[in-house]
Amino acid sequence: MMRMVSTRGLATAAACALAMQPMAAQAQQTCVTEAEVGAIAIYSVPSFVQAMRLRCGSALSANGYIARRGDSLSARYATLQARVWPRAKAGLLKTLGAQSSAAQGRQMLDSIGTLPDEAVRPLVDAWIVQETSARIPVQNCQRLEWVVEALSPVDPEVAGGLIAAIVGLVDPDKMPVCPRRA
Repeated sequence: MMRMVSTRGLATAAACALAMQPMAAQAQQTCVTEAEVGAIAIYSVPSFVQAMRLRCGSALSANGYIARRGDSLSARYATLQARVWPRAKAGLLKTLGAQSSAAQGRQMLDSIGTLPDEAVRPLVDAWIVQETSARIPVQNCQRLEWVVEALSPVDPEVAGGLIAAIVGLVDPDKMPVCPRRA
């Protein structure tokens, strides 16, 4: 039984890492720390659940995990958002800055970086929902729901750490995670 839970947890973390990749696609030379990637993962869960509902509503069962427990999962992660926000914001700004090739785009990101968090966070939340929902293939909705359910018993900080480690392994060109220091 313990081996099954560990295997499911690892599979879930890997799937979540893959789900996060579109959000961080095209990052170039700037590396993001594992702590920043983990914070992005933790911060994003409530918006990710909302994106799943938007994109997958008709593809998921009314008795499925998202319908029954999605709100409580979102709430569990939402309680950590204020604490992880500074690292998540730093990681997102690095990632988006690496994606922005035009000087005007980088200037806009610099401006966003100076705005008060209470103004930026709702924009980031809406952006995560929009970007994520557009990138979820409807044929993967049920499998994605299974992944979310399998990951749900894992402590959010542990889940964020696993996702950070896996993201750095899965495709370091799209999301370059800084090497660990000894």
